[in-house]
Amino acid sequence: MPASASRSRSLLLIGAFLVIYIGWGTTYLANHFLLRELPPFIIGTLRFLFAGLLALLWAASRGEAHVQPGNWGSALIGGLLLIAIGQGALIYANLHLPTGLLAMLYTTLPLWSVALEWLLGERPPLWVLLGLALASGGIVLLMSNGLGSDAGPLQWFSGALVLLATLLWAVGAWWMRQRAPFRSSWFGLSLQMLIGAVVLAVIGLWHGDWQALHLTNLSVHGWLWLAYLVLPVSLGVYPAYFWLLREVRPSLVSTFAFVNPVVALLLGFLILGEQLSLSAGAACLATLGGVSLIIFGRR
Repeated sequence: MPASASRSRSLLLIGAFLVIYIGWGTTYLANHFLLRELPPFIIGTLRFLFAGLLALLWAASRGEAHVQPGNWGSALIGGLLLIAIGQGALIYANLHLPTGLLAMLYTTLPLWSVALEWLLGERPPLWVLLGLALASGGIVLLMSNGLGSDAGPLQWFSGALVLLATLLWAVGAWWMRQRAPFRSSWFGLSLQMLIGAVVLAVIGLWHGDWQALHLTNLSVHGWLWLAYLVLPVSLGVYPAYFWLLREVRPSLVSTFAFVNPVVALLLGFLILGEQLSLSAGAACLATLGGVSLIIFGRR
């Protein structure tokens, strides 16, 4: 590869990583404010419905809105595992957990990614094993001390739901990498988002969210937060994420899971006035340290 092409690719990789690091790190704060005005699964439905329709219109305007053989399988994987479950669990858990703690729980994603690669026959080096042990201990400490002794069943259920969602996200990301790419990335993105929106709408119906919906009461700030999630976050971050899945290992792409908490914790501290106990802080450091060992040991 020529030096100029190599530099361009490196800059694209760095830019894509920065987009998912910062973009998804701010999602927790946006969900926090929207949850004051909208039920959780309505937020996910509206976000991905609007984003999916915009992506579909863009693909159609370029003559790319054509379903190819195998597209539906990839769209179902991405729409169900990465969007409906991955983002739906995040929004729901944000009802019951502080944004900083919720972001820290999402650092388990790289753990699942490495464990999945190990199960598929790629034995990790010693540093990765040490990182797995350290990060796993941090998650246990975070769940037991970060929630506090007064945490109720909903808090514990939300934490467990996030851990399950990160596992399914890792499986979906690996599965997407094995399948043929969409001929049109924007059309593929629109299919995944629209499928995710439909699934979230059905879950919202079961959860009773539609009965509690009063969209006319949504404030100007609420519409602005929703627009932020639709435009720069959904239509900016997801294309970068899916492109990275094709370019580098899923376990490297999943590093966003330990950078996002830093962004979320900082925003939670500066804007929401959230505090973490000393033991929860130690759990955060242990988890971040363990995941760092995994990523750099896997590099």
